[in-house]
Amino acid sequence: MKIQFSFKNTEHWEEQRIKEYAQSKMESIVKLLSHLDDDEANLSIRSERFDKNNAYQVEMSLEIPTKNMIGMEASHTIEKAIDLSKDRLVKQLRRYDELLKNKGKKWSNLKRDIKELVESRQHKSLTIKSDQETVEAMESLESA
Repeated sequence: MKIQFSFKNTEHWEEQRIKEYAQSKMESIVKLLSHLDDDEANLSIRSERFDKNNAYQVEMSLEIPTKNMIGMEASHTIEKAIDLSKDRLVKQLRRYDELLKNKGKKWSNLKRDIKELVESRQHKSLTIKSDQETVEAMESLESA
């Protein structure tokens, strides 16, 4: 995974501290992206310091071949802002992985449920030849 950093209103010593801390916290993201090649995932970390409120804002933008995800948080410490934005990104990645894993299961379960519904309503004469006809058959049975 490639990581790019950009900074706004920060001192050089802060930038080094931010880079080191952020890189030490990327283990969970790297673990979730282990199925991708290193050049397929790009993580952009933007941090900004607000002098007026003595606060930091961190935005982590992850680009993978099929999806773009963003985690953004603000806090009074840079460490907390990094941790919170990383947690948001990890949550999105886990949800996306679950979606990909369950996508095929849900469709096969839907087809099975429709078939059971058709059989339970004694519509044996109805022959279903395609997925579209399956959906149409379910709609016609529900409207009856």
